[in-house]
Amino acid sequence: MASVLLGVLAAAAAAEPIADSRGRWAGPIADSSGWTGGAGRVELRVDGGGERFTVDFAGPGGALLAGEFQAGKDRSKDVFGPPAAKGLMSFLGRGSPVNPLDGKPLAWARRAGGELVVYRLDLRGGAHRLDRLAIAPAGDRLGVAFERREHDRLTQRFTATLERSGR
Repeated sequence: MASVLLGVLAAAAAAEPIADSRGRWAGPIADSSGWTGGAGRVELRVDGGGERFTVDFAGPGGALLAGEFQAGKDRSKDVFGPPAAKGLMSFLGRGSPVNPLDGKPLAWARRAGGELVVYRLDLRGGAHRLDRLAIAPAGDRLGVAFERREHDRLTQRFTATLERSGR
């Protein structure tokens, strides 16, 4: 199974990660040796396009990482943050950036070669949790690598190879 994942990751270099990841994907966790949640099935949904998109990633036990992302005007075309408020919400001052120090998790994403890498930082409760999801499209499959770093705990991680899913 590890050789399949390596093949998927190697083929990712020629991919456009956002467009090639669009849709619903699912598959079993391939290597859960570093994941306390054990083996199971993961599901990924990517909607939208290159300037604005959403990512929902779930595994055994429920949601693992989710976010909505938009390319910034002053940022690199390969870095995405939370979308800015529009209309009345921006007029009321609610379009300001998310600040994880104010108790709201911050999610961002970046294109790195042929991969889409999504991050989520949560500082609530006086501790930190940083999730990292690397998505590597390769034809009709996706290689994913998920990593969670939590305050005072060992890093947890797993990999999976996903195929298109109808649900």
